[in-house]
Amino acid sequence: MKLLQITPEPPSLMSGGGIVIKQTLLSLVENNYSVDYIGPEIEDNSLAELYDTTYYLSPSNNIFLRIFDTLFMNTNRRYRSWLKLCIDFSAYDAIVMDFTKLHYILKRIGNTPLFVRVHNVEYDYSQNNYRHHRNLFNLIDACFSRPREQLIVKRADHLIALTEKDKNRLCQLYHIPSEKIAVIPVCIPQKTTHLPPLDTQNHAPHPLRMLITGSLWYGSNYEGILWFIKNIYSRLLIPKELCIAGAHPTPEFLEFVKKMPSITIVNTPENMEPYFYNAELYIAPIFDGAGMKVKVAEALSYALPVVGTSHAFEGYAIQNGSNSYIVDTIDDFEKSILDYYHLDENQRYNMRLSSLQLFQSRYSLKRSADLFKKLIGGIG
Repeated sequence: MKLLQITPEPPSLMSGGGIVIKQTLLSLVENNYSVDYIGPEIEDNSLAELYDTTYYLSPSNNIFLRIFDTLFMNTNRRYRSWLKLCIDFSAYDAIVMDFTKLHYILKRIGNTPLFVRVHNVEYDYSQNNYRHHRNLFNLIDACFSRPREQLIVKRADHLIALTEKDKNRLCQLYHIPSEKIAVIPVCIPQKTTHLPPLDTQNHAPHPLRMLITGSLWYGSNYEGILWFIKNIYSRLLIPKELCIAGAHPTPEFLEFVKKMPSITIVNTPENMEPYFYNAELYIAPIFDGAGMKVKVAEALSYALPVVGTSHAFEGYAIQNGSNSYIVDTIDDFEKSILDYYHLDENQRYNMRLSSLQLFQSRYSLKRSADLFKKLIGGIG
């Protein structure tokens, strides 16, 4: 089967969107589909090589053209590059598009079956983003997000949501039948296949090593982290360390964290693995935002229990106290971290094992590939 993937950002390991786009790609390749690509340049050669053909779109720096295009809801900087493409879309068995942003592709793809991966309900995401960052670009994006998204969801043959909550919201906003929407959660390659043997001889106490990751420029992320540090981390009366590893922290954020002696911040790391492997407990203080949080799946893939809010666990089948902790208040956050700290080595081992088993059964790449095969394999 010949497929075309269209996306406004490339597959990568450096952002939540990039990781989910990578999931789409790997799920298709795992099913032996032949996949072409249209989107921004892919920096990771190992991912670029998985495509048969790549059509890279270049951003436009012509401010007058961008203003003109904006009048027709075309705010994507690569829109002009898209217009120059010479592709026979009818040559593909199906098109898989990531995000509900690129409404302008609909004019050219004809009747080719269209599957759309809904990373967020874009209307809700843009409204929230504008509340946090009130600038002209975000205002325009917030105004156009709903009509653009509506065009896409109405045209799509199938929509693929990350969570049941997003599925229900799409039905409510755009009055589409629920059977048009499948749910495929965030699924990623497994990082840890097994836990090391339990070390019953080493009883030396050490600080509890906690980890937070994410895009540190994004309001919901850094506001949640600052809330956690001020209200919970600073009052934990145990030996502790916190590593915050993420992309593009603001100067204000860096200045604040610098004052905390037991907190390390890693600015835009090239590789996240060392920080996950060094951690014992993952912290997810997230109170708003859209979609399903990739960072939780990442933590589970490393067999890390997560202490997070109900919002952080949206879309996840967490067993509270068994493989992670669901907390929404300052007291519950503190109590859960202390509960984990006071577990013995065998109890910690079992909790990590439960986290890994949850990941393997619900959020592994194999499960994603099976779900995509069931959905796309039914066309024709």
